[in-house]
Amino acid sequence: MKTAELLDLAKNQANIESDYALAKVLGISNGYVSEYRKGKRHPSNEIAVKLATLAKLDEMRVIAEVELQTANTEQKKEFWNQFLKTRGYAATLGTIGLGLALLSTTENTQASEILHKNNYQQLTQNCVHNKDVLYIMRKIKK
Repeated sequence: MKTAELLDLAKNQANIESDYALAKVLGISNGYVSEYRKGKRHPSNEIAVKLATLAKLDEMRVIAEVELQTANTEQKKEFWNQFLKTRGYAATLGTIGLGLALLSTTENTQASEILHKNNYQQLTQNCVHNKDVLYIMRKIKK
C-alpha cells in the first residue's frame, strides 16, 4: 500500500476530514503529511503505527510496507518482501485453522445447560437480596 493510500484510509476510518486534522492527531506538522503524500518523506515507525491504528490495520504490516518503500538496497527490499509474504501466509493459515476448529466443535446441549446452571449458582452465592433490588457482587482476586 502506498503511503498516500494509507493516509486516505486512516482519515476515512477515523472520520478525519483533512490532512491538517490528521497531522494534529498524529502529533506532527501538516508539512510532514504533505511530504508523505508526495513521497518526499516516509513515516517513521512511530507514525506508521499511529496510521495503522487509525486505519485499523496490522501495525507490523504497515511498518513493513513503509520499510519496503524506503529500502535502498536489494537485500533490504527482499527481506521486507519476504516478511510481508510470510506474514500474509501466517495470517491466512491462522484464519483457516480457527475456522476449522469452530466448524469441528460440536455443542453438547446437556453439558451447556449444566455449565449454565453452575455459573448461575456461583453468581447467586455472591448476591445480596433487598426487597425490589438484586445486587450482584463479584470477588476480585488479587
